[in-house]
Amino acid sequence: MPHTTVTQPIKTLLNANSEFKAILQKSQILNALQAEFVLAAPPYLAQCSQVTGLQFGTLSIATSNASAAAKLKQLAPEIVNQLKN
Repeated sequence: MPHTTVTQPIKTLLNANSEFKAILQKSQILNALQAEFVLAAPPYLAQCSQVTGLQFGTLSIATSNASAAAKLKQLAPEIVNQLKN
């Protein structure tokens, strides 16, 4: 029996299923937040940090090391001001 391959963009496939659609929407939000964070944070911190969530007005960010986390905590008020503008 011949095998037929049908290709579709991944976005189309994810939007076709409600559970996948929710995952796609969350990933798009996280990508947008990451882009804003990269613009607001110093480049050396943005390189080693990743936005992981936004819940109840709190932005969660993971870093690759403790010194970056400490510096982010220290600069948080400035970064928040940048994100608000």
